[in-house]
Amino acid sequence: MTKEDQLIADIAFCVDDLELNDEQIGHFIRASEELGVSCQYFAKEFVFKTDTLEEFERLHLDPDYLKIKWRLDS
Repeated sequence: MTKEDQLIADIAFCVDDLELNDEQIGHFIRASEELGVSCQYFAKEFVFKTDTLEEFERLHLDPDYLKIKWRLDS
């Protein structure tokens, strides 16, 4: 798929599936391009919706959630 074809597919996905506005589409495409993935892959792997405010806060605001401890020693 050419870069132009991928951009067209990404815009279509953002409009049709995610129902984003123009500004949101720009942010979403830039974020996926920085990671080197399609918008669809980015949405399916990294973006998720929560059902409650508590769940949102736990998953998005808790500094210990999925905290990775980088250590080279044992």
